[in-house]
Amino acid sequence: MKYTPSVNIEYGAEDFHYIVTPNALQVTANIVSSYQSGTHSFIIIGSYGTGKSSFLLALERDLNKNTSNLLRNNKVLGNYNGFEILNIVGDYDTLSNILAEKIRTDNDSKNIFEILLSIYQGCTKQNKMLVIAIDEFGKILEHAAKNNPEKELYFIQRFAEFVNVPTRNILLITTLHQNFSAYASGLNQEQKNEWAKVRGRFKEVIFAEPVEQLLYLTSEQLASKADISESMVAIQREILKYAVENKYVGKNLQEKTVLGLAPLDALSAMCITKAIQRYGQNERTLFSFLTATGTNSVSSFAQKNITYNLANVYDYIIYNFFSGLQEVISDASQWTAMRVAIERVENGEIKEDEIDAAIKIVKAIGLLNLFGTSSARLSKEMLVHYASEAMRISDPKAAIASLESHKIIRFASYKSSYILFDGTDIDLEDEMYKAANIVPRPQATIENISPYINSKAMLASEIYYQSGTPRYFEFVVKNTPEVMIPFGDIDGYIQMVFPLSDDDLNQAYSLSEQSHSANIYAVFMNVDDITSHLYEIHKLEYLLQNIVFEDKVAQKEVNNQIEYEKQMLNAAINDTLISENEDVIWIYGGEKTPVHSLRQLNKLMTEVCREIYYSTPVVINELFNRQKLSSAISLARVKLLDAMIDNNDKEDFGFDKNSFPPEKAIYYTLFKKTGIHCQDKDGIYVLDVPTEESMYPLWEECEKFIESSVDKPRRISDLIKILKESPFKLKQGFIDFWIPIFLFVRQQSFAVYNANGAFVMNINKEFFELLQKHPQDYTIKAFNISGVKIEFFKKYQQFLNRDEDAAITSDSIVATFKPFIAYYHKLNNYAKSTNKFDSKYTAAFRDVLATAKDPEKAFFEDIPRAFGFKESDLSSSKEILDNYLDLIHSAIRELNMCYDRLIQRIEQHIISSLALPRKYEEYKRVIETRYKDVKKHLLPPKCRILLERILAPSASSKEFIEKISNAVIDKRLSQIKDNEEERLIEDLLYLFGELDQFVSISSFNTENGEVYNINVASNTDSERISRTIILPETEKPKVERIMSSIQGLLTGDANIDSCILMKLLNNNMKK
Repeated sequence: MKYTPSVNIEYGAEDFHYIVTPNALQVTANIVSSYQSGTHSFIIIGSYGTGKSSFLLALERDLNKNTSNLLRNNKVLGNYNGFEILNIVGDYDTLSNILAEKIRTDNDSKNIFEILLSIYQGCTKQNKMLVIAIDEFGKILEHAAKNNPEKELYFIQRFAEFVNVPTRNILLITTLHQNFSAYASGLNQEQKNEWAKVRGRFKEVIFAEPVEQLLYLTSEQLASKADISESMVAIQREILKYAVENKYVGKNLQEKTVLGLAPLDALSAMCITKAIQRYGQNERTLFSFLTATGTNSVSSFAQKNITYNLANVYDYIIYNFFSGLQEVISDASQWTAMRVAIERVENGEIKEDEIDAAIKIVKAIGLLNLFGTSSARLSKEMLVHYASEAMRISDPKAAIASLESHKIIRFASYKSSYILFDGTDIDLEDEMYKAANIVPRPQATIENISPYINSKAMLASEIYYQSGTPRYFEFVVKNTPEVMIPFGDIDGYIQMVFPLSDDDLNQAYSLSEQSHSANIYAVFMNVDDITSHLYEIHKLEYLLQNIVFEDKVAQKEVNNQIEYEKQMLNAAINDTLISENEDVIWIYGGEKTPVHSLRQLNKLMTEVCREIYYSTPVVINELFNRQKLSSAISLARVKLLDAMIDNNDKEDFGFDKNSFPPEKAIYYTLFKKTGIHCQDKDGIYVLDVPTEESMYPLWEECEKFIESSVDKPRRISDLIKILKESPFKLKQGFIDFWIPIFLFVRQQSFAVYNANGAFVMNINKEFFELLQKHPQDYTIKAFNISGVKIEFFKKYQQFLNRDEDAAITSDSIVATFKPFIAYYHKLNNYAKSTNKFDSKYTAAFRDVLATAKDPEKAFFEDIPRAFGFKESDLSSSKEILDNYLDLIHSAIRELNMCYDRLIQRIEQHIISSLALPRKYEEYKRVIETRYKDVKKHLLPPKCRILLERILAPSASSKEFIEKISNAVIDKRLSQIKDNEEERLIEDLLYLFGELDQFVSISSFNTENGEVYNINVASNTDSERISRTIILPETEKPKVERIMSSIQGLLTGDANIDSCILMKLLNNNMKK
């Protein structure tokens, strides 16, 4: 079999041989099951050299050749005639450039998606499935993060959305060497948020081949194996035994595999494999290491009866990966410790003849501490044996003892392992014994445990993929189990109970059985073990603060011990939480539930969600089915609601068929798929009740809420609260869309009122904007029309010329009520305030309309009361109902005419006082002639304004009276109040009189009366009075009669009589 160091999925590999592993089968099963559940885009995450590229090639071969290595048969993805595979290898370039080059088009996103769509349509015609594989996708992400991230992310998002259209049979598989979010480390918070949003378009699948599996693959892949002597076989077998016993490798690492990797031994093979994964690049794998030539390589290793041991591995890593060691920050301190320890050995602290052996032992200890797991143990027995057999050190015990005496290494009892050590005079073991008598033993309280809990919240992925609603369970620490009600983005709680009493376990069973809430209890039974680790940490912290604060070496060692104890505590808590042991008892529904893996926990969370949130609709669209909408989707919401209002009679709300903006995607989810927007029997597009079954409970709950408002108005925020709780627990983003949609579709079923209790005439864009900000300010009220009210209500419909035989519904009540309210709002201010009506009922009727809040109450109580009726009166006879209708007609006529009547009253006073003709055209001409030659600059301000209004063109008497009145009261005539009318008329006539002072008597037209220009002065008054007075022709008879009466009272003395008349005139002109 020929060894292949690496594969390129675009070119494949000649004589390609793939070894199927359990991990590869699990990854394949994950992809297949997720695709069948509706997921189309995947990211396979695995470190360098784990075989991700080979996996893609093997999967391609199974699909196209039905070889059944990973897939039982290629029909598991669908009954297709074949598969069109588009293989792409990523590079440090934009995804658009790479795709454009692959499909041979220019780098224009529109053209790229058109070509991709054409390729897909071609596959559809041939009943083929399109599979797109992008290896080295991380290079594309690295480029995107450093070059216009917003633009690049948007293209990647569009590409994923193109693939994720549910009706398209497309599978996208990409590979990364690290988590998607790791590539966004250099971005700002807003960009990271967008990065996370794009990540949500993909499902991440971990490709984690264990070290033992990689060693097995390498052993199988090598084309030839060197002959191994019997003695070397025995050495390899013994090293493997120690490696397994001390937990450096798993029990599944077989002797045959280790021998196949010779001259590597089990420990050196483990370390070099992990080093290559951690520090190597894509071109560096365990395969390439074994076949490479040059300094420190295996091929150049020619020693007999000795393995390519840990000291050789150390030299290889330093020579080949030196720059990479500094990039992995978490390992830097350990590499520094190894370097310092070697320098101490070389600088004379060790005898010269022991230096070589000591350095080898230091390298071995350093690597095993770095790459071994936290549970691994480097005992003296194992170290001595490895140094003797693998490294051929003649006296390893002496070398170890020398290193210990110089405090270069030490046996750390807290982890039962040898470690590298800088040296200190403080006896830490003794100080720990002393601290035990000072530091009190802690309890596993919430305060002590909480800092060590890794898990914060977990997504119930199965129910998420099935229903579209993300369900998060929060991990909370408790000493006593409780019933917690989820709120906000949290849908359930995993209560990690650390019992302080024996009854807490029974209480968890009892609460779980009795309460119907999303609470899962995980009761820890290893509290003593947890408390022991806490105790060790507290004692070490005591040493840090009181004993070793001046000794940096001792401080470092104590800190290392603290970190170790924290790891052990973490294992006792977090690793134990989900494990095969019985240290944690999981309880739900009053019963013990097995949870030994994340998969089982996810299934349990899914089960809880199905039981508690059973009415949640299936809405698979993460654009809006989330707790908080992005700014882009908030804008899409506005656009979608606008389209619903303006274009609900059009197919797809009139969206462009050739574009796919987010609002259109949401339309397809909320309107088209649910059946809310559909065609009626006549082919007309309408908004109606949903036909999608999972939407029924939500719709019925909202209808039930409306019905509950018949007796008492209810706040819309109350409905939102209901939908945020069990059995719905909808996300806020979904609610932001759903509430306005439902209210708009069912708007004729109720009336809406604002915070002031005013009736909201129209459910429109402005209403939705206000509702979004302040849902608590709006209430709804439904109606109950029955019995005598029906006949009564028909009179209102008759008044509006509506169909009297139509069914009486909430729809018809609102539709009938709106014209009355609209009528009131169209009245001008004068009509809304005046009480100058012939009928006493008119003002009362108007005031009811002004304050009406409840259509039902207004129609059947308030308006009848305004006309002096009770509901019982109106139900007694048809004549009374007809009379009632006549009164409404009369009131509306008066309201319509009241402003015109005000105009007429003002006009009559002017005509009468100025002796003008009756017709507007005539008297306008007369007064224009009378005042046209008056010099404006001589006039007071008010008179000047009045003159300008008099001489200005006016199309009607109404316009003329409004103009001259506005000049007097400095506001619109329609804003005048009843108590201001008399003053207005007096001021108008006075100003006309003032104008007359500046007009020559000869300019007056005497056909309609006599004109007198009077000047009165007196020694008793300092003010001279001048006035022009007009005696209208119509008033002459009256004047003659009064003159005759006065004449009879005079004395006959001309002087006295003149004084009498002048005094009367003077007093009268002062008024």
